[in-house]
Amino acid sequence: MAFQSGITTSPNDLLDKIRLFATGVCGYTQLMYQPDEGYYRLHLQHVATGQHVHLHSYASYINYYGSTSWNSGAAWDAQTVASGSLSLTQLSGSAEYFLFGGDGWCYCVVQTDSTSYEPIIFGAITKTCTFTGGAFLSDTYTTYVRADIDGNTNKWKSGYYGTDAVRAFNNATTRQLDSYSPIAFNGVTPLYPCTVEVGRPTPSNFYSMMGYAPGVRLLRMNGQYVNKDIITLGGNDWMVFSMNYGGYDYGGYDYGGYAFLK
Repeated sequence: MAFQSGITTSPNDLLDKIRLFATGVCGYTQLMYQPDEGYYRLHLQHVATGQHVHLHSYASYINYYGSTSWNSGAAWDAQTVASGSLSLTQLSGSAEYFLFGGDGWCYCVVQTDSTSYEPIIFGAITKTCTFTGGAFLSDTYTTYVRADIDGNTNKWKSGYYGTDAVRAFNNATTRQLDSYSPIAFNGVTPLYPCTVEVGRPTPSNFYSMMGYAPGVRLLRMNGQYVNKDIITLGGNDWMVFSMNYGGYDYGGYDYGGYAFLK
């Protein structure tokens, strides 16, 4: 596992830090990195897991999305077949950032105001069944997962209900368990795997577990932990954050948080 932290001064600067980390320690290949529209575009590939990830810096934020293929002649946002896009707006000026990664996954947590943090998450899930796909992108509120199942090809799943829904991060099945934390008899707060489930066409409202996101766990902070606390389990260090999405602290609302493997 790899970890890096520091201060970023702009989306251009943050994008370059993600580029160097992803290609240096996470096994990604840089397909393109160049100026575009006054900012920068970055295209990454992880060959073993079939991921294509595309990022673009702007004045105050970074946009990112996934695709199933790569065309060097296409505009940064015109790769096919594309997932939906996500974005992160960092704190203006100097902002803290934290990079967590392993082979085939890269997570960047960035300061968005004086007390809040949001992530850029992309990688491949650790599968618990056999299927084509597994690439995912998330901001912990919305998650896109490629899952070529039920006769589909190059299929991105997303949403909260129905056939194409994804249950992960803030609405993962294991998130429901954190209402029982800490454990009453010993005061311990468990770290739950971030399971990934997707909707199926039949029966209606049926979900199948496809795997889990590597290097991240769900927990109930519940006043026991604050941002950047370290939990050590079995020789592994996990850094805790309560996530803020779009200015609203969903993690703080229900004491939910995320622990990232350093």
